Amino acid sequence: MPFYSALLLLIAAPQAAAEPAAQAEHVAIQAADIDRSATFYHEAFGLRIIPTPLQNRRWLDLGNGLALHILDGRTAPKPSNRNEHLALHVDDLATVTAWLDRHHLVWTDLAGKPRTMQLRFDGVRQIYAQDPDGYWLEIGDSRGVAKP
Repeated sequence: MPFYSALLLLIAAPQAAAEPAAQAEHVAIQAADIDRSATFYHEAFGLRIIPTPLQNRRWLDLGNGLALHILDGRTAPKPSNRNEHLALHVDDLATVTAWLDRHHLVWTDLAGKPRTMQLRFDGVRQIYAQDPDGYWLEIGDSRGVAKP
């Protein structure tokens, strides 16, 4: 077969779509009070509550087909390790920090400096906070430069 004929066959052949081996569906955390935790994520970040028939669970929509599942049963505090965190992207970080301030909740930069936004290497403003059970959250937006 001449080279150009073989090349045309390769170009015209349907290309197999590169599918990922797996796709994330949900992240599960355990809470001491599932209603308190669900309220926190709903009010602070606007996550939509997903109805579930399970009484000992609360589900919230993280977008793009991903959910946060809050399971009951936590009896001990979550070990404080900032490296284990859930990263959330919000439309306006100032709205979130104002909500955290109204509820007297601490938010910091990565180094732990209170009430300090930082600018990530790619221009995203971000903060760190903890949920009611001590899970660390990295919260960012892309509205521009962090205010001093």
